[in-house]
Amino acid sequence: MSRRRTKAPGELEPLRGRVREGARWSVAVVVYRGVTTAEVELPTTRLAEQLDAEVVFVGVEPGELHGVEPSRTVVADRGPGDDHLPDLLVIPGGLGWKQVAEEERLTTWIARASDHARGILAISTGTLLLAAVGRLVGRQATGHWLAEHDLAAMGADVRSERVAHAEAGRLITASGRLAAAGAVDELASRVSWAPG
Repeated sequence: MSRRRTKAPGELEPLRGRVREGARWSVAVVVYRGVTTAEVELPTTRLAEQLDAEVVFVGVEPGELHGVEPSRTVVADRGPGDDHLPDLLVIPGGLGWKQVAEEERLTTWIARASDHARGILAISTGTLLLAAVGRLVGRQATGHWLAEHDLAAMGADVRSERVAHAEAGRLITASGRLAAAGAVDELASRVSWAPG
């Protein structure tokens, strides 16, 4: 029998995916230990509202993990072994991105999901995960300012801008949470109107 942990006073509720019966769109958010929770919550909330989408959190394996900025529990709904390929893929940044880049099952899934998705948003150091699977070679990209050298080393055409677009707007990279706010709106609009 498993026990559910009780929330401490002042502790934020865990971040979870959003199941929507009959949802037209699916959004997958890559989550991992050390993920920046503000970069998970913003796109999750806005994309779910704008597109009436189902949102799933994909991690190395299903279950709870610890996110940061702010410190918060995140619940991965699925692991990379699940065959879920989303309409939209969101890759937030965080302190744990290097460990994720070494997880072959998850990076293989990210590569497959990014090939399939109608729209991709990578935020801050999340752009490094997208670059690690070869998706940013020769493409304009931005990310956390401390990641610019690594992005360039992985073949990206690095821009010191808040938002960069590639693949006719299908792939958007953002320097951080605030830059991602506008990018989410662009991505939702593109996904709604772009041919499948």
